[in-house]
Amino acid sequence: MDLGVTVTSLPEQHVGTPLRLMSWNLFVGGTINGQEKTGENLNQMIDYMNEVDPDVLFVIEGYGSGQKILDGLNAGRPAGQRFTGVQLTRPEDYSANGDNLWLYTKLEVEKVYPRYADADITSFNLGGARLGLPNGKHVHAFSTWTWHEISANWDVHEAVVQNLYGRPRTKTDEQLLDDDRYRRVAMGKAILEKALPSFIGDDDAPVLMGGDLNAWPYLDWTEQFAGARGHAGLVLPWPLTKMFADSGFVDTFRHANPDAGRHPGRTWSSQSGFRSAPGRIDYIFTRGEDVRVLGSRIDDRRLPRHQGSALDQAYPFYSDHSAVVTDVVIRGEGTGPDRPTVADEPEDAPGVWPAPPEGTPVPPAELTATATTFRPGVGDPARAVDGDAFTDYHSDVAPLPHYITVDLGRVRKLSAVRFQPTLAYDMNGTVERGVVQVSDDGTTFTDVAQVEWPRMSAPNDVDMKGASARYLRLRVNYGMGGASALAEIIPYELS
Repeated sequence: MDLGVTVTSLPEQHVGTPLRLMSWNLFVGGTINGQEKTGENLNQMIDYMNEVDPDVLFVIEGYGSGQKILDGLNAGRPAGQRFTGVQLTRPEDYSANGDNLWLYTKLEVEKVYPRYADADITSFNLGGARLGLPNGKHVHAFSTWTWHEISANWDVHEAVVQNLYGRPRTKTDEQLLDDDRYRRVAMGKAILEKALPSFIGDDDAPVLMGGDLNAWPYLDWTEQFAGARGHAGLVLPWPLTKMFADSGFVDTFRHANPDAGRHPGRTWSSQSGFRSAPGRIDYIFTRGEDVRVLGSRIDDRRLPRHQGSALDQAYPFYSDHSAVVTDVVIRGEGTGPDRPTVADEPEDAPGVWPAPPEGTPVPPAELTATATTFRPGVGDPARAVDGDAFTDYHSDVAPLPHYITVDLGRVRKLSAVRFQPTLAYDMNGTVERGVVQVSDDGTTFTDVAQVEWPRMSAPNDVDMKGASARYLRLRVNYGMGGASALAEIIPYELS
């Protein structure tokens, strides 16, 4: 049957110019806020950047490492693939702590835009350049940063936990949205309504922007995702990121991964913990009819060759921010994508909170606990079996491993055990690696399962496979900050 549709292919050289974009806050120039003084983390960071191999790299918190990064990116690189580095933050806009925004690119830098400053922003917040494409056209590229204080990172975590456990809310939904309005909305208006028009004028060439907004994505917090894991029914139309959308910008990560439940895109914080609510505060935006987003992912783990060291144990990623990587095509002359498109790994974790394991929970009144180390009064092991998820067991300063042992009162046949991490914003001590063990006499223990848990607040369940025991023990091989902490240990008996 003739449907009257004619299918034609694009001319061979008119698919477009492929670009890999990368946006990353480097945490004080790769020094982990000055805590890492050997330079090894920065060296590994540069190695990772070369592995990603972006065409345009938006950097926040360059803080004195800009030239070393440029040298590292170009080491051994052929002439046609070398980077140009542009320090966007001007000296008059930073203190002794160092410069902030940089832009690195393999494209030709045709023009660096002049410093913009008004009552709300300076070059510490926005800077950019016009970049030439191989086909003679150009794009506008900007690195950006908006204010970090009064952040939703703490407040939304707290609201989610309070909703999950039926506790009174500290802040209403409207008060949560006020976090953006403290300074960030004014900065966003200055960027979108003043600075960008002053740089670009009426030019309709594509705009590429990467940065750390310290603001959450309104697209992720619509009614559609109220039941997603870590959202706890909240619907929050975050004003700053909505302003970007209203100005024609596309949030490339969410565009490429439309399901915010399976692709939360956590960018804050691989170091201090991802907590209960998925914090996404780092972005790559595009604007323009000639930009096509192909794929986008979030990176929050060191490369395999960098894993296993003491540096990796304390800091599983090179920064406290995840990196955002996006592949796009700028329509026009060009052969199109020349390498596999990046893709984000989905989280297979439906539901607001994991459903309880099978079996019957042992009543807290029938449990007691001891530990080889604890903070007297404020971190007693009894707090891990008191039935209250808002009290914590916490170790004292002591070498690892740490042990916390639960006396089940009698021999029981166990179906599972739920280990609830601390629900506090400070996730120090959150257990990452350990071994679950059982015993009949409290002296000789048998391993049941080795565990490796994420830096998140959601509970971790261990299948006990019907093991019979009177004593249950967790050997903590490593916890965040070299400590160990748990809100609750909940054994489940076979019914």
